[in-house]
This record gives sequence, C-alpha cells and structure tokens, in this order.
Amino acid sequence: MRKPGWITICAVALLGLLLGVTGFAGAAEKHQGSFWYAFDNISEISKDARIIVWVTLPPEWPGQAVKIDNIVPEPVAILEDPVSGNRIIEWLVEPAARTPDPESSAVHQFFHFDIEVEEKSVGFDVDPSRIEPYDKSSDLYRQYTAQETWIQTGGEILDHARDIVGQEKHPWAQGGLIYDWLLHNLAFVPGGTENRDAISTLEARKGDCGQFSILFTALCRSIGIPARTVTYAWLDGGRHVFAETYMPGFGWMPVDVSLGQMLLPDGGGMNPEEVAAFMKARGAPLGDPRWFYGNLPDGRLIIGLGNNIRFESPTLGRHFTFQRMQPGGNEATPEAFVAEGFNSSLINGGFYVFDQEIADDKIAHALVHQHLASSYFKVGLYDVVEDGCRESLVQGGDGVQAWMNIGKVHMHKGDYYKAEAAFNRALTGVAVKRTEKMEALIWTHNYLGNCYDLLGHRDMAIDEYQIVIDIGNNYRGAVDYARKYQGRAFDHPAKEQ
Repeated sequence: MRKPGWITICAVALLGLLLGVTGFAGAAEKHQGSFWYAFDNISEISKDARIIVWVTLPPEWPGQAVKIDNIVPEPVAILEDPVSGNRIIEWLVEPAARTPDPESSAVHQFFHFDIEVEEKSVGFDVDPSRIEPYDKSSDLYRQYTAQETWIQTGGEILDHARDIVGQEKHPWAQGGLIYDWLLHNLAFVPGGTENRDAISTLEARKGDCGQFSILFTALCRSIGIPARTVTYAWLDGGRHVFAETYMPGFGWMPVDVSLGQMLLPDGGGMNPEEVAAFMKARGAPLGDPRWFYGNLPDGRLIIGLGNNIRFESPTLGRHFTFQRMQPGGNEATPEAFVAEGFNSSLINGGFYVFDQEIADDKIAHALVHQHLASSYFKVGLYDVVEDGCRESLVQGGDGVQAWMNIGKVHMHKGDYYKAEAAFNRALTGVAVKRTEKMEALIWTHNYLGNCYDLLGHRDMAIDEYQIVIDIGNNYRGAVDYARKYQGRAFDHPAKEQ
C-alpha cells in the first residue's frame, strides 16, 4: 500500500529491442485526459452517510508511459494486487466533504484524476523457432495457467481446446488455431450474454469482447499456454477487452478476436466503409483477420490487467475480489463501490475523456449527464440529459449516442417531429464504439417506429420495426420490442418504455 502523489508509470520496450523482434514501432503520441467518477442526484443524506469507491489506475504495461496527477479528492490509499499487477485507488467521502450544486437542489460528488499518456504501436513479427520453452516452475507460468473464477481450464474447456489444436504441439501455432476457431464460431453480441464465464460462452457460442477474451484465455490455459485478459479505454471513447498470451523470448502478445471479426468478409456486422474508417483511425490494416493475433490497434490506454483482482480495503478492513474492474465502481463485478445513507435514486458511473479540456465542474457535470444518460432517464431527469448531450455535441462532434438521447428526450416531452429528426441524425452520426453502431442500426429504428406511431403514421412505424426484425440481433431485447409494436401501436413513452 502506498500513499498517493505524482505517479509515473513507464513501460519501456527493451525486450523487443534486445531480441530483434518487432514489439514497438513508430513515433510515440502524447495525449492529455482525465478520468471522472460521479455520484449525482443526491437528495437525501443521513448523518452517517458515506461513499467508498475503488477504481484501477492504468498499470505498468509495454507500449505506454503514463503520468497521473491531481487525484481529487485525496484517496485513502493506492492499493496493489501483486498477483495481477493492478493498482487501485480507494476513495472515501463522507457528507462533510460534499458541496451543493448551485444549479440544483440536489448534491453531487465527483472523483477524478488527470492523465498524460505517451502511446506507442504494439505489434510482433514472430519467428516461432525463437520461442523458448516455458519455465513451468515460474510464478508467471503457474499464475497464468491456473483455473480462476470465470476461467475454467478442465472438463469441456480442456476437451474443446484439445479438439481445436489436434496434434499441434507448438504454443504459438496452438494459440493461432484457437484464435481462428473463435473467429469463425462465435457471434458478437454487444453487451454480451448473462453468464460471463468461459464454459457458458463456449456453450452459447456468442458474447461480447470480454467474453471472447475470457474464453480464449481459458482455452489457452487449459493446454498450458499462459494467458490473461486486458482492458483498455479507447482514446476516442468507450472501453474494450482483449487477451494476451505469453511467449518466452517475446513476452506478452496481444490477441483480439472480436476486432479480428471485423476483418472477415461480412465485416463483423459493419459495412466495408465503417470497417475501413474504424481501422484507419486505429492504425490497423484491412484484409487480414490474423493481424489481430499478435498486434494491437492504436488509440488506447490500458486500464486493467486480468480478472479476479484482489486487495484489502484499509477503510473496511477486509479483502475483496472482483471478477472484473473496467475500471471499477459500477463497471465491476461485483460492484466496486459502497454508498450508504443516501436516497435510492442515487446515480453513479465513470468515464475517461482524452484531448478535451474540462475547465470546471460545470463542464464536468454536462459530460456526466451525457455519459450516464440511461441512469438519468430512469429517474425522469430528461432536461438534464438533453443539456449534457448538447454540450457533448459542442465538445465532440456529431455523435450517435448524443442524438439518440436527445431523440428520447423529445419523445418524452411530446415533441415527436423533433424526436424523429434527432433519431435520423443518430443514424448518420459518428459511432466511436461498436456498440454505438449497433444502437444506431437497431434501437434507433425502434425509436423511429415509436415516433411514427405517435404521429399516426402506422405504416411507416411497421416498416421501421421490420428493419429491426430483419437485422435479427436481439440486443437488449430489440427484436422482441419490434415484434411487440408491430402487433399494436406504441402509445406513450411514459407508459411504454
């Protein structure tokens, strides 16, 4: 445990240089950013109320150098998990530390830190003959071939891994066979399926990037290849999970099945223009799905290593284990926060922003309203969402999610023509995340159908619902929703949604 201050994380690519392999290439790029975690819509505070929240700090990792400053409020401690290599901020705030929002009768509490990241490209040109034998007595080997919660290594996982690799004995070739099998046999589902462990994903044959990476990790570990998952934040928005395998003589090497699927002929559900724009923005070539077996796209900040992250809380005096922290708070399993003594409509969540100056709490609050829009909808704070989304559009361009949220606000207000216009803007907006694109392709058509029903254009509404049914992706129940309102007209958002 170490008290916080100016934290410098420098990961230097010496291994690749010494061995003559391509591990890090190209000029480093520097980006400024910050992480924000918010508790908002606080209207009740008891005398013994408190908030505790745990968030990972960007760890030591090849290909990036990170400086972290201005951690606010002062954390209780920076905790370390020696097994995973993660470092975790523990924040504690009690009511006396809270300040009222001058524009609201509610109270909010922000946690944040500033960050400077120097990023380099990461990729490997592997000569399999130079991969050394594993030291099976090493801590690294034992740790990353072991079974963990969600990462099973026996039973049907082991049987399936053996079926995939057949008679192949070389670990690099074995990993490639596992990668290829997952590439062609898993269906990508934004948001994933309910059960996140490797066996459930293998049986379902579908999942999100995190579930793909957990299954890849489990299959590799089962046949003696060290592997782990890694989480990063895109510098242009959103989170992503990939896997790494350890190859002696080369080190940890990235493997990303879900992005590899985007280079298959069907584009992983995206059209060729979208795939080309996505890959160009991240420095990845087109045409070769195998590129993501050993290479990593640009424009990312590693924020967490592995699963089953363990530490002891000095505030609560006991140990915790989180199956995932991305990077923590309500984006952890189980949730990595405690909020006691507040109203039940408390809203909380966190996000990274890069290359965007946040001059004061007012701008930060607008970003919170944009990023946590779904939570505000649940408690009926529609104007709050609209204000935040419009500020986000001013700051960051023509985004899909902002226009979707504005459209939903107009629907709830009864401004159906304005809602229609906003949803159509969402269909042509810029998606920075694969899930955002799926939102535009599926749920925006459902919302347009709702608008047309409310305007009395039943035929046009049915056409929109049919688009969703034809796409066939039941993300967040989208197809079920479309079928429901093909059968009867949508009535009113306050009653129906």
